[in-house]
Amino acid sequence: MQEEKKHEAGLRTVQRAIDILYCFTLEEQELSLTEIAKKISLAKSTTTRLLATLEQNRLIVKDPETLKYRLGQGVYYLGYIAGKSMEVREIARPVMERLRDETRETVNLYVLEQDARVCIEQCEGLQALRHMVRIGERLPLWAGAGGKVLLAYQSPEVQERIFAQVPTKERLDRLTAELEAIRERGVASSVDEREVGSAAVAAPIFDIRGEVGACLSISGPTHRFAPDVLGKFETTVKEGAQAISEKLGYRP
Repeated sequence: MQEEKKHEAGLRTVQRAIDILYCFTLEEQELSLTEIAKKISLAKSTTTRLLATLEQNRLIVKDPETLKYRLGQGVYYLGYIAGKSMEVREIARPVMERLRDETRETVNLYVLEQDARVCIEQCEGLQALRHMVRIGERLPLWAGAGGKVLLAYQSPEVQERIFAQVPTKERLDRLTAELEAIRERGVASSVDEREVGSAAVAAPIFDIRGEVGACLSISGPTHRFAPDVLGKFETTVKEGAQAISEKLGYRP
């Protein structure tokens, strides 16, 4: 019984230390002892002991002038290692397989590469007639669901460069209006757009900084993407992309 109580106390201490680390946000990068103690609902004396241990391990740094605390180099180092180990392809693959099994259509993972998108992973559809994109193939950003959803979340400077590639003013006007709708809905679709006979839906994948450099898409022959099915696929791909984003550390 005594050992069990010690074990439980140890777990509480670890959890409280973790709670301290999670007190810090982009909006609150420095916090005082009082602010930290209030956030985790602990006495200042207990909070001080925890902070001292975190300081010793370089997970927390105390400013000698302001007496405020901030995250230390140890956290940065661990984050760097975690980032290196979290390849978007590896994280996305299980989600892609699930979506492929649910929809029976081809699921692609695209990443932004300069002014184009590149397919870096694919789960082939389960039906005899299916839409395929070659791994490593470069595709435009101004056409197709995957391209448009990536373009929608880029800076105005990037968008202006891509707009210059659009062949007609009519298509450009349609694209600019569509990008705004994509940002509002968080999903894009295309039917007979980049290729006649093919259709697709796509959703953005956000990284830990809230930036979009990748997207998930579901594609197949146009005749299997009727309006009601298209709507269902939009919901499915959006949920899949959100799951991948969360695994990458994104928090809305």
